Amino acid sequence: MIMKYLKQQVRQYRLRQAGVVDSSDLGLETMSGWAVWPDPIGENSVVYSFGVGDNVGWDLEMIRRFGVKIHAFDPTPASIEWVAQRQFPPQFVFHDYGISDFDGWLDFYPPRRSGSTHFSQERRGTLFDRRPPYKGQVHRLETIMHELGHHRIDVLKLDVEGSEFEAIPDLVASGIEVDQLLIEIHYQFRSRSFQQGLDLIGQLKDYGMHCLHVSRRGYEFSFVRQELMERAAFAAAPANIESEPRYYYARIAGRTLPDRTKTGRPLISGSVCDSGTPSK
Repeated sequence: MIMKYLKQQVRQYRLRQAGVVDSSDLGLETMSGWAVWPDPIGENSVVYSFGVGDNVGWDLEMIRRFGVKIHAFDPTPASIEWVAQRQFPPQFVFHDYGISDFDGWLDFYPPRRSGSTHFSQERRGTLFDRRPPYKGQVHRLETIMHELGHHRIDVLKLDVEGSEFEAIPDLVASGIEVDQLLIEIHYQFRSRSFQQGLDLIGQLKDYGMHCLHVSRRGYEFSFVRQELMERAAFAAAPANIESEPRYYYARIAGRTLPDRTKTGRPLISGSVCDSGTPSK
């Protein structure tokens, strides 16, 4: 237990040193372990949840709270069987395929622990593990959205056991509009590294996503699109802000611009998100 705690502290320290978390005054809420910005979410929001496994706590909480339809995805046999044996509300729509950077079939290796549903494209067993992989169907996110008739995504949750390292670059290259991204980054896998995790986060930030929360474990991250934050700030702005709207835009993102308006009064305070300064 102590070693687990120490490892978490080391991960948190390294993430703070890397300036991963951006400052913001958004009111995030934790739902089944995932930090979500609830304000923009409504019953008509488009929500995708990749990596069902045997846990749909977040999905069901989203349905109860907002009345949204959840499109849930998992191509692995244990999860497909688990879902088939249970009844879910009609808003929970399951698809037996996963996400990657191509359309086709991908090898998924069995989990290390017996009874686990965490199949992965990464071989995670011991050197003596000779269990064969299972071939699961995968699609690019752009393909999935076309098939389901969606042009943008309000909330995208990815817990895909390493496939995020292919899926995220493809999402960025496709120019897909995602308002909120909840993602577990498996940089602890033997075939990956902490730097590769930071590189993935960097790609998302370059794409206009702000990292507003990291879990205690240091693996789960919540991102919100900068444009969505600015729209929310503008909608909440007082009427007299119109002469200098960029000052109010900056407030909700936690950025500081020079303290000047036509009246000379400061409007905002805070740290500069894009500078890499960790939030307190």
